Amino acid sequence: MEAVKFKGVSFTYPNSAQPALRDISFSIESGELCVVMGKSASGKSTLLKLMKKEIAPFGTLEGDIEVNGKAGYVAQNVDESIVCSKVRAELSFALANEGKSEDEIELAVAETASYFNLERKLDCDISTLSGGEKQILNLASVMIMKPDILILDEPASSLDPVWAQRFADVIRKMHRDFSTTIIIAEHNADSLFDEAQSIIILEDAKLLIKSNGENVVRYLKENNNGMLGAIPLQMSLFRGAKTVRECSGIFQSKSIKKLEKEAMPEEIAVEIKNLYFAYEKGSDVLSGLSLKVYKGKINAVLGANSSGKTTLLKAVAGVHKAYRGKIKANGRVSMLSQNAFDLFTKETCGEEANMEKYGDFLEINDIKDRHPYDISGGQAQRLALAKVLEQNADIILLDEPTKGFDCILKDKLAHILKELCAQGKTVLIVTHDIDFISRYCDTASFISRGRIVATKPRREFFSSLSFYTSTVATITKTDIVSIEDLKECGAYD
Repeated sequence: MEAVKFKGVSFTYPNSAQPALRDISFSIESGELCVVMGKSASGKSTLLKLMKKEIAPFGTLEGDIEVNGKAGYVAQNVDESIVCSKVRAELSFALANEGKSEDEIELAVAETASYFNLERKLDCDISTLSGGEKQILNLASVMIMKPDILILDEPASSLDPVWAQRFADVIRKMHRDFSTTIIIAEHNADSLFDEAQSIIILEDAKLLIKSNGENVVRYLKENNNGMLGAIPLQMSLFRGAKTVRECSGIFQSKSIKKLEKEAMPEEIAVEIKNLYFAYEKGSDVLSGLSLKVYKGKINAVLGANSSGKTTLLKAVAGVHKAYRGKIKANGRVSMLSQNAFDLFTKETCGEEANMEKYGDFLEINDIKDRHPYDISGGQAQRLALAKVLEQNADIILLDEPTKGFDCILKDKLAHILKELCAQGKTVLIVTHDIDFISRYCDTASFISRGRIVATKPRREFFSSLSFYTSTVATITKTDIVSIEDLKECGAYD
């Protein structure tokens, strides 16, 4: 039985000259796990929202959409769907609105909390949960309503690598346990690609292909499509390999050239010494943090959700004032916040940023006449980046800058950042995007419980880690940690 069917569907947002979707036709069977992929602004979020009429966007719709069953939706923004202050209340909310009895609600909450490992958090304030725990709570709050179809729009985009893997594990378990129809949009589908019965690739608002993973990889390779960079690396790295283990075996058989050891930079743009900051007295978020940020380099900070990454950037930007310690910044500072929409104050995107200078390069010219709140997360991130770059600061702070970016836009962003560094500017990134920074940063630091525990050159840093490291480092088990390193040492097919 078909759970979802699109037939000749096109959709255009108000005040937009170009359709967000063009003549889309496909079907998803009941019990199918379908991963939706595509470049930023290819139509993924629009496609998903059209499957749930309560949140369907306003605009001109053509064609037919058939959804057989109750649909539940988990949004990209972790905090977007939360309506209560306590975990138990959040799980109970929708059931209470449906008029369920107290006994029915208590049993459903107990069972759901047990399944999603939230039992010990039931009486906690939601504000005390990590980002990963909040997203699990969002998922549990949807599943407690027993939807036939689960729709997820990049649910792991704000999660650290460990929590993103945990979230994917929960999705896999649910699919196996209940055969729920699951439709999930992801820019990076490493954790679910093998599990999925089908992959949908959107390109320029059109359906490029819907097939199983093997056929999709073959199609992208044969057509030299840029979306191949979004496919799990182990499936495209070496001919004849589909797993990390197989790739590792092939790598070990190769004759490789030893790479030169990287040296730590010397000139310092920002120096932070013994920094302490707390939102509430007695609960330090930054605790004796010290860090050197090197001039003309891409400096990255990696760590778990709630480890203090965003707070660190806000302290450097002057948004937060530490109660102890010193920050010395040699130059003007500008910051791209994690929630790009916070920067927007105008009626149109064209008024927000210099489209003549950045529109083509960041691929945002097509949204210049749209309201900033009517664009996708990836488009918002690029528009916000344009605003930050316009300030021409000496030190640029970026909080999760690749969130909502496809693999092609990530490469463009890296090019911009390298150009800025060549001009003598300094970049400090905090991010969960390991593959991005393992390719492009110069130095990397690990933050844990408000302290920097290590800062090393890029290859030395990622080769010393086991869990927060790149796929290439996992495959090679050496200081070869990126595609560029593989090419340099002669091991890339």
